[in-house]
Formats: sequence, C-alpha cells, structure tokens
Amino acid sequence: MTEARHALIVGHMLRLVTRFLGLLLLAGGFIALIVDGTRSIAGGTLLVTSLRSGLSDSFPALYRSLESSVQAKSASLWDPVATTLLLLPVSVALGGLGAFLIVFSHRREASNRYWRR
Repeated sequence: MTEARHALIVGHMLRLVTRFLGLLLLAGGFIALIVDGTRSIAGGTLLVTSLRSGLSDSFPALYRSLESSVQAKSASLWDPVATTLLLLPVSVALGGLGAFLIVFSHRREASNRYWRR
C-alpha cells in the first residue's frame, strides 16, 4: 500500500470518528434539553442544568481535580473559566460542541468545479 493511499484511509477514519463523536455529543445535548424541559414542566418554572452543576453532580472527583489543576497552573485562569464556560447549559455546551465536530468533519469540495465558474 502506498503512503498516499494509507494517508487517505487514515484521513477517512479520523473523519468518521470525529463525525461519530459529534453525533454522540449532539445526542447528549438533545437528551439534556429534554431532561431540563421535563424538570421545568414538572417544577412550573424554568430549570436549566449548568455545566458546573452537571459536572460536579456527575463526576465530583473529576471536577475537583480539574479545578485544582487549573488553579495550580494559573490562579487567575479559573475565575474566567468558571464564570463563562461553566455557566453554560449542558444542552448548549454538548450540542454546540457536537455540531462543531460534525461541521468540522465534512470534507471541503474543490472550488475549481466547472459549474461554479
């Protein structure tokens, strides 16, 4: 197998894995949206799970280690991360990242097609 053929196969495989991961994240965001909607309907008010509460409830040890490692690298870095990124709803964070990976995984078409002239 030639090097070019091998690189082409690896590129296709990476694109497939990226697209699959994007679909899983998009599905997770949709599930989080359904859970938040169900909780909001049952509670009678808008209830949204933030990324901070979702991480600290689901993976408490991982959240604490992430917080301590970021603060160990730079003490002033955790405050902007905690105030901006971790206040996003879980559905927006997962859905946005999944949509980005899906769009990122598509191959660009050649711009020199004869019908685009």
